[in-house]
Amino acid sequence: MKIKIPYKSVVVSSVFLGVLISLQFKTINLENEGMTTSKKGEQLLIELKSLKKESNSLKEQINTIKREIDKYKEDEGDDILKSEIKYYEELAGYTNVKGTGIIVKLIKNSSEDSIIYNYDLILSIVNKLNSAQASAISINGERIVFDTYLDLKDDSLYINNTKIKEPITIKAIGNKETLESALRIKYGIAWEIEKYYNYKVDIKSDDNISISGYDKKIKDIDFGN
Repeated sequence: MKIKIPYKSVVVSSVFLGVLISLQFKTINLENEGMTTSKKGEQLLIELKSLKKESNSLKEQINTIKREIDKYKEDEGDDILKSEIKYYEELAGYTNVKGTGIIVKLIKNSSEDSIIYNYDLILSIVNKLNSAQASAISINGERIVFDTYLDLKDDSLYINNTKIKEPITIKAIGNKETLESALRIKYGIAWEIEKYYNYKVDIKSDDNISISGYDKKIKDIDFGN
C-alpha cells in the first residue's frame, strides 16, 4: 500500500516527537538559583508532581507513536520515509545500532569501595557522552534511553531493573575523537575517577561497535507523592 503524501509529514513528525521526548529526559539539572533550602524544596516538590503527570502523558504518546510506526513499517511505503523512520528509531534507542565510537571500561585498582556506591560518576560519564552527541550508549549491554534509571539496592547496582556487575563497560557510538575528548578533558570525569576513586578509566576507539536496541516496555516512573 502506497502512503499518501499528507501522511508522510504526520509520521515523520510523530517519530521526531518521540526523539525529542527521549532527548529531553537524558539529562536533568537542578540548581539552587539563590533560593533558601526550604523554598527550593517546595519548588522541587511542585516540579516533581508536575513531572509525574507529564511523564505519564509522554509515555502514552511514545507508545502510540511506536504502534503507528510498526504499522507503517509493514506497508509497502516510500523508501525515503522508511529510511527516516529507521534513523529516528535508532536515535530514540529502539533498534540495534552499529558504528564508530568508543568503549570505556572502569577497572578497579584496589580493594576500596566499588564504584557502584558512587554510581553518580557513571551517570556523569553518560551525560558527558550525550553532550558530545553520542547517538547510542549502553552500560554492560543495557541500552540507555529516556526512562533509563539506576538503582542501588542490596549492595548491587541495577539498570533498567537488570543487575550490573563489574567491570563496568560503557559503549558509545559517535565521533571517536569528540567522545573521548569529552571524558579526557583536563580535570574532567575520567581524571576525577582515577585520582579520587582509584579506578582506571580505559578508553579505546573502535570502528565497529554494536549496541542493541531497547526492547523493554516503557516503565512507570515513581516521582513520589
